[in-house]
Amino acid sequence: MISIVIASVNEKQLQDIKLNISQTIGVAYELIVFENSNGERGLCAIYNQGASEAKYELVCFMHEDIELKTKDWGKIVVDLFTENEKLGVVGVAGSAYKSLAPSGWGSESFEKPTNFFNYIQYFKRSETKEIHAYYNPNNVKFEKVVAVDGMWMCSTKTVVSRNPFDDDLFKGFHCYDLDFCLNVGSNYDIIVSFEVLMAHFSEGGYDKTWFFETLKLHEKWKGQLPRCTISLTYGEKQLIEKRAYKRIISKLVELNFKRSEIINFLNQQKTKFGIDRALFLKLKFYLIKFIYFGKRVK
Repeated sequence: MISIVIASVNEKQLQDIKLNISQTIGVAYELIVFENSNGERGLCAIYNQGASEAKYELVCFMHEDIELKTKDWGKIVVDLFTENEKLGVVGVAGSAYKSLAPSGWGSESFEKPTNFFNYIQYFKRSETKEIHAYYNPNNVKFEKVVAVDGMWMCSTKTVVSRNPFDDDLFKGFHCYDLDFCLNVGSNYDIIVSFEVLMAHFSEGGYDKTWFFETLKLHEKWKGQLPRCTISLTYGEKQLIEKRAYKRIISKLVELNFKRSEIINFLNQQKTKFGIDRALFLKLKFYLIKFIYFGKRVK
């Protein structure tokens, strides 16, 4: 009862995930696989085609570099969508706050919980030992969020047909999940499920392509960010934004952007997105400290 869409770049990983799905899903399913080892097609175009070709109403978009650990996870997904007709997307990692500042799906909040997740993360770019990333402070089966990570997310044919992936704007492999969730979340619920566990065998990467794609995402959604599914005060939101801007500044320095380019980025954030003058001045001061004195994000 679930159509599974995969964009494949690695034949060995594809065979592994096929076997893994057959052993764990627990419901009728079909696989819709698109060979994309040359990277000619972006995920938005692939996922739209996959959803349109799906014979089942439930559609699961997943990376091939995962391994599902939960037995009968397909039944859990079916039950979630059966119990909530307003459900639009299910994932295993997501945040209840999407910042105005350019960022990934996560948000940094020490005042109230905003990020929720349940997955095992492996690291292929370092010798770091795998971790079970689990945060469920309210001890619930799921949490409502703004967006989920795209390594594994389930939706429906109806939702995708009404809220397609933006293959006109996003031609590659970044921001497809955030943009889809921001679109779907205008009319449907988005949740992180704690009942489904999987291992993810590669960590995300942030390069200049990611940065420029993220700027496109924020340009599209300006006026509608930040977005939040929990109660936060103005002060709490400002703290999250400050941390997010500090983090993107430090990332731009690491990516060897010139100081003038980063200043121009901050100027654009002030004029186009309306970050207040006090925060703008703090961020410029932080940039100077970071470049000349090596001060890290705090």
